[in-house]
Amino acid sequence: MRHSDHPNCSRALLLLLALTGCMFVLTRALPDGIPSALAAAMIATIAVIKVRLVVLDFLGLREANTPLTAALWSWAAFVLLIAVARTALQLSV
Repeated sequence: MRHSDHPNCSRALLLLLALTGCMFVLTRALPDGIPSALAAAMIATIAVIKVRLVVLDFLGLREANTPLTAALWSWAAFVLLIAVARTALQLSV
């Protein structure tokens, strides 16, 4: 296998670290002017991007068309749905 056949994990790792930093800023140092629903939507978007990077680059499924890819996406969507529902219930109380 040539070096070019391997996924670019270094670039993916840097992106994951940057996205984690963004998520930290959104959760810990949230400016007062941002509505919580917008912050939750931004965090959910970052989470989806992070799952995509892990599934495609770290697990090496970028070129593979396997049921594992669909299962991982479904699991991530289910966990995200639970988190969004929990947040929505807390906001409504």
